[in-house]
Amino acid sequence: MTDFDSCMVTSDLDNCIVTLLKNTDNEYKKYIIGGLLYDIDKDKSFQLHKETYLSKPEDLNFNLEYAIELHRNGEFEEAAKLYEKYEKEKPEDFRVNVWLADCYINIGDVEKSIENWNKSDHPNHHTSIDFAIHTIYGRTDQIKLRNDYRKEIEQGNIEAFYPLILLDMNWELDWWNSVIQEYFLAEDLLLAKNKLNQNDNDYKIIQAYVKIKNLSKSGNNSDSIKSILIQNKLIMDSNPLPTNGQLTSDLLRICFINKILSENDFYKQRGNDLLNLAKKTKDKETLNIYAYLQATVNDKVDSFIDKLGWTDFKDERFAISYFMGKADKNRYDDKELSQALADFPNSSKLYWVKANCAKIENKPLRPILIELIKREFKTLGSDENHSSYPLKSYFYYLENEK
Repeated sequence: MTDFDSCMVTSDLDNCIVTLLKNTDNEYKKYIIGGLLYDIDKDKSFQLHKETYLSKPEDLNFNLEYAIELHRNGEFEEAAKLYEKYEKEKPEDFRVNVWLADCYINIGDVEKSIENWNKSDHPNHHTSIDFAIHTIYGRTDQIKLRNDYRKEIEQGNIEAFYPLILLDMNWELDWWNSVIQEYFLAEDLLLAKNKLNQNDNDYKIIQAYVKIKNLSKSGNNSDSIKSILIQNKLIMDSNPLPTNGQLTSDLLRICFINKILSENDFYKQRGNDLLNLAKKTKDKETLNIYAYLQATVNDKVDSFIDKLGWTDFKDERFAISYFMGKADKNRYDDKELSQALADFPNSSKLYWVKANCAKIENKPLRPILIELIKREFKTLGSDENHSSYPLKSYFYYLENEK
């Protein structure tokens, strides 16, 4: 496992996994390595935990891990059977009730779903419930993404350095926490040094971003951040905005937080630059920072910007903003809302709009609540902080809606 961790930093991920899998000569090693690959390679993790379970189905740990794998794979009925088996032996593990609630609502047994949700005792376990849901639906693509970006760079796509470094600098541990992934970053900056001319603009921008990001993490460094921006002719004093929207968005966020720039002044002076850059590059993050500034200055986003972000940039955030902006003009049978639900079928916020319309217009609410809860489990997306409190309220409404 130590060798694998080191291998991932410097070498091709696929080769590292092949080497790691040579050590799976008994069920205990399979169990451990399956856990190691859980957030890295879903298919291999699933297979290892399946083989482990089949070798000793009476082992509770093997039982639980395979149930989680089945659950994550969308095999809700089979997962529920194993969760029930586990719960008989470990009734105190309330996480299983959360997972059972999700499984049962997906297989149509709504009453069992409600029963298990209530047994999870949200008032006393809400934080652990959040993490239990993340266990099933959290990201598993980051290490593979990094490996893919490095492959693209080796094949000559220098633009892949931007998403690579951004990934290293904003590594998601879960829905609530991110860190700078130092080991990956050091190796990827070395790759940049070897692949780019140090006088190239791309190299200078990457280096400047890394310095600014580190300074922003360590506290009161506004003057130093401003100096780096000026020195590298970025953003300040009408200098160009980087074409990578995520990088521009993060730099501007840092500038606004540290009072280096004023949202109001920047929007008035350079809002059109942002909007034109977004349209030119089709970068949804650039359009998103424009929308944020517009909302900050004007207290709302223009509907045509939301519609642009939804229809042309294919971004769920703009669709949500569009319908939130319509407020009491939303209707249950609105063709636009139906189209948005088709475009973003897993959006809990859009289903909330539909549910709200159903309530106001006296339409059958229970079927919409069921669909809303299914989607809320996948992201905890109704709350910007990814809290399960909205999910709790949806279950309350479902239980009392007959």
